[in-house]
Amino acid sequence: MRCPYCRTENAPGATRCAACTSWMVERPPVREWNRAREGRWIAGVARGLSNRFGVPCTAVRLIFLLSILWGGWGIVVYVALWIAMPLEPPPAPAALERPPAGLERRESPV
Repeated sequence: MRCPYCRTENAPGATRCAACTSWMVERPPVREWNRAREGRWIAGVARGLSNRFGVPCTAVRLIFLLSILWGGWGIVVYVALWIAMPLEPPPAPAALERPPAGLERRESPV
């Protein structure tokens, strides 16, 4: 598959160009603004932003820390995002993945 922007040849079925990282599909996937449930320190805002923008979480946390040290506006932004960003949906319950206890398939001792 050839990229329409840089004309680089990519693997068949690729959705992003390996050279210029542009989307090669009609509609790029939409990433949601969600606070993370796992890997969070305080409220999951930094982890959620790193998941959304595809940057390392350490970089987002460092930006928040530096913004707190330089003027204190990082606290206001963090609290505003904590309020505005919804918590990511819970994972599928394990009960739906396995049969209930007592209904497992058992081998007969023959």
